[in-house]
Amino acid sequence: MPFDALRRQLEIARFDRAMEVAESLAACRALLTTTELARINTILTGKDDQSTDPWRQDPVTITLPSGRVETLKVIADSKITAREKLHRATELAESGAPIEAAVDIYAGLVLSHVFVDANRRTAALAAHYFLNRYGVPVSGLALHEIGLGDLREEGQIESLRETIAQMAKFGQKRNKK
Repeated sequence: MPFDALRRQLEIARFDRAMEVAESLAACRALLTTTELARINTILTGKDDQSTDPWRQDPVTITLPSGRVETLKVIADSKITAREKLHRATELAESGAPIEAAVDIYAGLVLSHVFVDANRRTAALAAHYFLNRYGVPVSGLALHEIGLGDLREEGQIESLRETIAQMAKFGQKRNKK
């Protein structure tokens, strides 16, 4: 098997394991905290030694889906940034807007890039957690596979919202059968 195929297989296995953690938290109705978010990220990246801090502390240069390269500045405290985003998403979900909570946490984590690696995958699982916890049946794997462009571009967050809403409608229809 070629190296890329093995790497993809390992990434899928890590994603499945991290999704189990997110689903377990949602099923137990436990709050998604920065500690649990970091745990999910650590599973996704495979950097499970205690000496590796998953939180981004330095500027980072990323290549956006459009191919454009952008340098993101240092965040004063990535954990606080993540905590604020989790708090906002929890408030949205608790007020009866779990899809808005999922969109908000997904976009917030991707755009702030709080982790060194696996920000989009972590964001997908955080969104999956909020949908799962608040009774919206959407596949975590499907969230991971959403083919979005740069969320900074006009209309992309609205497109994400519409996609997740459609996925939720499909999931609800499937559960009624």
